[in-house]
Amino acid sequence: MSATVTPDLDLETCAWTRPAFERMVAEAVHVARRAAQPCSVLVVDVDDFQAVRDVRGDLAADTCIEALAERISAESHGAGPIGRLAEDTFALLLPGWALPRACALADRLRGASRNDPEVGATVSVGVASLRPSEPWGNLLEAAETACLHAKQAGRDRSVHRG
Repeated sequence: MSATVTPDLDLETCAWTRPAFERMVAEAVHVARRAAQPCSVLVVDVDDFQAVRDVRGDLAADTCIEALAERISAESHGAGPIGRLAEDTFALLLPGWALPRACALADRLRGASRNDPEVGATVSVGVASLRPSEPWGNLLEAAETACLHAKQAGRDRSVHRG
């Protein structure tokens, strides 16, 4: 009997692919608006991932990515789906989470990743919470932009959309 493979899952990390994750964000935003509930997204990116690959090799880079996906799941206690947006970039959807709680998780995740020998790298985290009448795509883009600001501010930081 063979395992069923879904194109919606990244086989390396078991995270959702970007298209599947984007559909989940769209649905979560729709539900949050109807229920007048908060919704947040974290974007987590490995700092200087190419250096990890160049210095420690492909196997170590793959281990870093797999361990980071596991760390995100562990630190969030399965609070929401995890998407793999790019080679070294993940996102976490947090339905029902307001900005302060999401920011606290971002800081815990940063510290836990830094201290995890399997991850072996620091991460930058961008956080965004849903604003009234905001399209789902803006929420995800805002978290990605906040992550970029964290990298530009020196890496190993978490930044939330102001």
